Amino acid sequence: MNKAGFRNWVEQNKQEDEQVLWAGSPRMVYFRGLFFTRVIPGLVLLGLAGWFYLGAPGIPLPEWAMFLTDTFPKEMVLVLGLLFVVLPFLRAYMLRHTFYIITNRRVLKARVLSQRVRQWPLEVVARARRIDYRDGLSSYIFEEWDDGPHRHERVSRGIYYVRPDFKEALEKALQQ
Repeated sequence: MNKAGFRNWVEQNKQEDEQVLWAGSPRMVYFRGLFFTRVIPGLVLLGLAGWFYLGAPGIPLPEWAMFLTDTFPKEMVLVLGLLFVVLPFLRAYMLRHTFYIITNRRVLKARVLSQRVRQWPLEVVARARRIDYRDGLSSYIFEEWDDGPHRHERVSRGIYYVRPDFKEALEKALQQ
């Protein structure tokens, strides 16, 4: 669902006396530590996978690399390396294409690859655990929120890396 489609959906499904106070997306966050914990190890694993496939004749492998070759198949090292490298970029793409709308009654969220709209009452968002980052961004973590039709699942969901204007609009909505 794109931003215009989400706005249209909200306009068509507004509750009585509901007003849109804010609409926007999270600020793009480049990795937030994932570069060192996922991308660099993923590149090392991809290098090892290439080394394994080419056979690296005449070059002895370090002891930790020998452990990998003895323990895991080459294909597993390749797939694991690809996942470590690709998933942070996919996560960044999903975050960049997530849209939020704050009304005087609820917070709504839609993602680009999903036709599903999530919504939380303002009271739930107000009780959420808020994490403030040094660069002004915030995340709201909902502890054990019953999510939509799958009420049997106890999940932790959140609103991630929102700009300071989201926080201000939320406070304004809670005061009304």
